[in-house]
Order: sequence, then C-alpha cells, then structure tokens
Amino acid sequence: MGVARSLQNWLDSHGLGAIIAAVLGIIITLSVILVVGGYWFVTR
Repeated sequence: MGVARSLQNWLDSHGLGAIIAAVLGIIITLSVILVVGGYWFVTR
C-alpha cells in the first residue's frame, strides 16, 4: 500500500488547511466546468 502511505505522509505534512483548500479547489473546478459546459451546450 505505497499510495496510502504516501498520502498519509502528505496529509501529515500539509495539515487540515491544505486538505480543505484542495477539496474546495476541486469543487470549484467541477462547478466551473459544469456551468461553462452547460452554457456552451445550450448556446451552440
């Protein structure tokens, strides 16, 4: 389980703030893709 171990090390070294920031970044990115994709789909 090398991936899980490296992930655990990353979490330990970065802390909770980085985790929250990463999650928010992913959510915002997905939202932008959905909005832009939906807009493009409707207006083309």
